[in-house]
Amino acid sequence: IHTEMQMIGCSETERAYDVSLDEEDVIVADFIAERVVDKQPSFVDHVSFAKDAFQVAMGNLITCRINLNITQKALKDQPLES
Repeated sequence: IHTEMQMIGCSETERAYDVSLDEEDVIVADFIAERVVDKQPSFVDHVSFAKDAFQVAMGNLITCRINLNITQKALKDQPLES
């Protein structure tokens, strides 16, 4: 049994997308070069990803930033302590 995990993170200026398999990085998104980077070592059989993997990362980033905006608006006037 294998486990796959996707991590999507964002702020107003930062962004991250990382896919791991069995707790090992498989790919990460390079948003500056607009591509995904294969992080698998050369001595293993590589897991392949669709050609649109970067577009998937961008879609997740857009969703992350929309959710961030909604959360910031919802918590704007909330006190730090309740």
